[in-house]
Amino acid sequence: MKCPYCNTPMTEELLDYLVEVDGQELRLEEVPTWVCETCDHTEVEEEVIEAVEDMLDHLDTVQTDPEEE
Repeated sequence: MKCPYCNTPMTEELLDYLVEVDGQELRLEEVPTWVCETCDHTEVEEEVIEAVEDMLDHLDTVQTDPEEE
């Protein structure tokens, strides 16, 4: 993939991705992200964003361990 801003080849790295859910910031670790080493532009592929959104849509179905409460 090439950077849409400076046309330099981008490398894929696993970075943290921050999203806001119900007014709270949620950090997702090791999200595949394309990074331009020249201009520092980052880009997450649409399929990864869709997977994150799907996960967030089902966040209310996750059950917590009763021992943790």
